[in-house]
Amino acid sequence: MKLKSTVRTKGELNLPLVYFMVTGTCTLMVYVLYLAIQIPRIPCIFKALTGYPCPTCGATRVIRSLFQFDILSAFLRNPLLFLAGVVFIAWVFYGFYMLFSGKKVQVVLSEKESRLLRWGVMILFFINWIYLAAARV
Repeated sequence: MKLKSTVRTKGELNLPLVYFMVTGTCTLMVYVLYLAIQIPRIPCIFKALTGYPCPTCGATRVIRSLFQFDILSAFLRNPLLFLAGVVFIAWVFYGFYMLFSGKKVQVVLSEKESRLLRWGVMILFFINWIYLAAARV
């Protein structure tokens, strides 16, 4: 793995901050609607059909726990989604770094490292799914 630092070109889109603004705005709007009009929870179709939780079961509860600053509960509800959120926040900080420094950092992976990363993500995905099924989220 190599890190390559380059100068950001003028007019180049800062994707971390764009995604942060879009997802942050949508999440906040849904949460406010949930509080304001008590919209009902949408049932998981996968769980209704199979009886087992889907890989993203608990996402709404993770977000709700995070809004209440209950970090442990958020992690226990769906560890992989919680960790994905941590990675997303780190990516957003990287977006601010790009904005203020004018530089961007690229991660260059070899073919072997790229394959290991893909397999690692898939294995974590299935371990998380097994955890959710065992915990009956």
